[in-house]
Amino acid sequence: MAEATGSGIGPGSQAPRDRKRDTQMVLFGVATVLLVWFALINLQDVEIHFWLHTTRAPLVLVVVITAVLGGGLAALILRRRQRSTNAQP
Repeated sequence: MAEATGSGIGPGSQAPRDRKRDTQMVLFGVATVLLVWFALINLQDVEIHFWLHTTRAPLVLVVVITAVLGGGLAALILRRRQRSTNAQP
């Protein structure tokens, strides 16, 4: 059988590794595991003080909502940085 050469396809050929992306994925995985562990060991209800309102909620819910909002904010910041970097000549 003929093998494709230089195309990265076929036996024995591998795509080049992106170490930065691999490191980011590992760190994201570790952070996720730590967040889940923290949330699961803190199941008690806590008081949440807003500006004019106070309520009670399970701490796990507070942690999850905070993580989602933080992740969304980080994604928006990274997206804005990429746009400004790509827009410059």
